[in-house]
Amino acid sequence: MKTLLFIPLVIFSTSLSAQYYTFNASTDLYKDLDKSKSLNNSRTWQNPHYDIPIAFDFTLYDKTIKKIILNGFGWGGSLTSSTKGIYTLLIAYGSDLVDRGYNMIKDSITQESKSNISYQLDSVNNKKILKIQWKNAGFYHELADDSISSDYTNFQLWLYEESNDIEWHFGPSRISKPNLCYNNYSGTYIALFPMFDHGINAVLGKGYVLTGDPTNPKLLWVNNQEPHHIDGTIPNGTIYRLSRQSIGLDNLNTSEIILSPNPVRESFSISSNNNTPAIEKIIIYNAQGQIVKKVNFLKNKIDVSSLIRGVYLVKIITEKGLFFKKMVKE
Repeated sequence: MKTLLFIPLVIFSTSLSAQYYTFNASTDLYKDLDKSKSLNNSRTWQNPHYDIPIAFDFTLYDKTIKKIILNGFGWGGSLTSSTKGIYTLLIAYGSDLVDRGYNMIKDSITQESKSNISYQLDSVNNKKILKIQWKNAGFYHELADDSISSDYTNFQLWLYEESNDIEWHFGPSRISKPNLCYNNYSGTYIALFPMFDHGINAVLGKGYVLTGDPTNPKLLWVNNQEPHHIDGTIPNGTIYRLSRQSIGLDNLNTSEIILSPNPVRESFSISSNNNTPAIEKIIIYNAQGQIVKKVNFLKNKIDVSSLIRGVYLVKIITEKGLFFKKMVKE
């Protein structure tokens, strides 16, 4: 398994807004896709690589894409928006998956697949949903241990038109050797990062990961020095959903943090209530989405006298997440 470095989840567009995701977990009956198109076409796989057409414009962070790429990276459940330059990385299931029919002795592809990967386009209320399914997927290290695949998992990833939400549906699984299946971690790894640098084979900065109780994990904003995994096997019928949100200038007024004075001429200060996490850094963006000032927060006044008149977005980085405030410079 490759080690990754991470980047911040919130991305700013030229319209001076911020994109982020919220999380919730639920349950429902897991159903296999009934009209899906196979990607591996009976061929066994290990580190699979397939292009999957989305058939509608899907926005992942601030990028609109029309296909998503199943890109092995040593895992069988990692997807990217491209394979060149810097692109988005979605780790749908961060364990080393393999086709249960894969021949470990020959270490070669055959026509004896036991683990179909497929996709299907559905529609609800005239909105499309791309569904990708991993059926009866095995675990590489469990298979490599004795060339017998006893453990398996089933899951689907859904991408929603218009809302741009992302949903995981987990089906039946058998995990009798968790150390082998989960690479000596407590469970699988699920994460979402906006910028993967193909040139250095790494994610830059921080990102969101799911961790803890597999029935209702927490969504954390962390870096690579703080590894987090699901604590155990995700039960059959569990659904995870990341809902994409967009913060514009009209709804940045959180009462937890106060920026004053505002409007501002020379400098401003930031105060917060006792429940707000410690502030680490301040980044100011202009109306074109360009960074115009960075300040390591020392609880002193922030000088903006050099900025021209206009409306700015202030990103406030705390030890547990982000806050946003609109600032008017006179």
